[in-house]
Amino acid sequence: MMARWILTASLLLVLACAGWAAITPTQKKQIVEVSKSLTALSSHLRKKEYTEADELLKTAETRIEEIAKEAGIETTDKAFQSIHKKISDYRKNLDKAQGKAVGVREKNQGVSFTKQVAPLINDKCIGCHGPSAQSGGLRLDTFASWKKGSKTGPLLTPKSPQQSLILYRLAPDDVNFRMPKDDAGLTKEQISIIAKWVAEGAMFDGESEEKALASLRTKVEAEETDAKIKIVKAKGTEKVSFTRDIAPFMANLCLRCHSGQEPRGGLSLETFYDMMRGGQSGIVVLPGEPKEKSRLFRLTGGLENPRMPNGDEIRLTRKNYDDLVTWFEEGCVFDGPDPKAPLRSFVKSDAEQAKEMATKISPAEFNTLRKEKSLQQFSKALPQETATTLESDELLIIGNVPEPRLKQVEAWAKEHVAMLRKGFGGTAGPIWKGRLAVFVMKDRFGYEEFSLTVNGRPTQERMQGHLVISPTLEDAYIVLEDVGDQVTPKTPGLRVNLIDQLTGAYLKRTGADLPNWMLRGTGLSMALKVAGRNPYLDAMRKEAATIVPALANPQDVFSDESYSPSSVASVGLTLVEYLVSNGGPARFGELIKSLESGTAMNDAINKCYGMDCAALGSRFREALKGN
Repeated sequence: MMARWILTASLLLVLACAGWAAITPTQKKQIVEVSKSLTALSSHLRKKEYTEADELLKTAETRIEEIAKEAGIETTDKAFQSIHKKISDYRKNLDKAQGKAVGVREKNQGVSFTKQVAPLINDKCIGCHGPSAQSGGLRLDTFASWKKGSKTGPLLTPKSPQQSLILYRLAPDDVNFRMPKDDAGLTKEQISIIAKWVAEGAMFDGESEEKALASLRTKVEAEETDAKIKIVKAKGTEKVSFTRDIAPFMANLCLRCHSGQEPRGGLSLETFYDMMRGGQSGIVVLPGEPKEKSRLFRLTGGLENPRMPNGDEIRLTRKNYDDLVTWFEEGCVFDGPDPKAPLRSFVKSDAEQAKEMATKISPAEFNTLRKEKSLQQFSKALPQETATTLESDELLIIGNVPEPRLKQVEAWAKEHVAMLRKGFGGTAGPIWKGRLAVFVMKDRFGYEEFSLTVNGRPTQERMQGHLVISPTLEDAYIVLEDVGDQVTPKTPGLRVNLIDQLTGAYLKRTGADLPNWMLRGTGLSMALKVAGRNPYLDAMRKEAATIVPALANPQDVFSDESYSPSSVASVGLTLVEYLVSNGGPARFGELIKSLESGTAMNDAINKCYGMDCAALGSRFREALKGN
């Protein structure tokens, strides 16, 4: 039977050149009869008559070949599409019933995908069907991509060479149709190897379906190599840490060549485990041996050419080299949690590096850096103007307003900071490391220029202040437009604006990701104690009364995404007022603390108010409707 399958694949060489003929009604009837004959398979499978089931499938396949030959068409013609699918499905059911894993090569089976098929395809096909080009939407550089197929359908039909698209495209003599398109085709012997592999079930015997064909090893080879890998755990007394000192520069300098599906020399450095496994030349790191015996050290240390990393702009620093020497001398130990973790996972992000740097800087140094950066930001926004500055333990006030006005802002700010400390508690030390910068712009032009040049965003019409507090406090500032002291439905007055933004900056001092409605609402409700009822806050309440009842779901009340940036303050004010009036300031304070600790909004609401967001949101909506 195997010979017949191989012969079928070879016949494709002839059949592909034949003219396409229309299938006759008689032949259509014959196909239906083949389909009906397969109904007996279910009975065979139930009775575990696997030999009979296999013979029935083979008979059906033979009959389809005969019908196709009589009609002068290929077995891949759409006339056979339905019957092929039925045969394929039954074949899978039979394999499953017999306990065979489809696509996994059994021991001692004939053709090896890794050893015999992959080299043929890698040599002939990857140029058009690899990482750089995918003609027809088909990639062939990994077995995983074989399983995905192409735009025209599946590439493989296990155990059916005559139904497999790959053989159909490799076999024809017509150079306009045959693949590879611009190269000599595979020989009949090579096609027979692939056909035999498909006939055996298209089994995969490699180490990973995601690995490139060029560097693919059999699973047995991979297991034998991996058994030789020696990973020595660190004792904790080493001077050099692999994860802290070695992995970062390897990730930055080496992965450009030694990663991906086809790493240079077959050596991947994506993980510690990959490095210890070695490449095409063998093991490159020998723990416990003199460093000169390890090829990785010989290449990086200049004892062997070409020296690595290779390139004018990617060289080891003196510290990199010294750390590498020490690491080899200390036994090439690994101090991470998982040797199979990517080296890049040991490289700190920019935010992590900034946070680490921030912890090492003294308060005095941070104050100096804050002032330098703040003055640079002011100059970037208004290069033709000179900033006036006022400094205190908590605040750095910078602006282009007259100095008396700046001092007035400073006095208001100090008073409110004291109120925040009293209301929310906190340590006796500085609230913001490096102090909080408060920019006061005398007009709309200055405020918009700061937003555009420093923050990279345009301002909205109703936006008259904003804050930026980074998790590391590298940036900690608020920006205010001096809108004067007169309060109107559209302008809050400078003091209300200051209290609004200053409160938000205080609540964000820990780096917690609190919702904007809470930041703005808390600030405006605190401003109410100072400014009293006024046209600006009244206008906000009216706006919220039209926005909130229109929300589709009551729980959406607690989501910033439900509101535009210009309306979030209005909703925030009324929502905070409602929460405080219906639970008291202490309970609202507990809600803030719960969210600061990372508790989800719904859980925090449930904990503090005894109901979920939907229930509390519904009550809030009803309360607004009644006003």
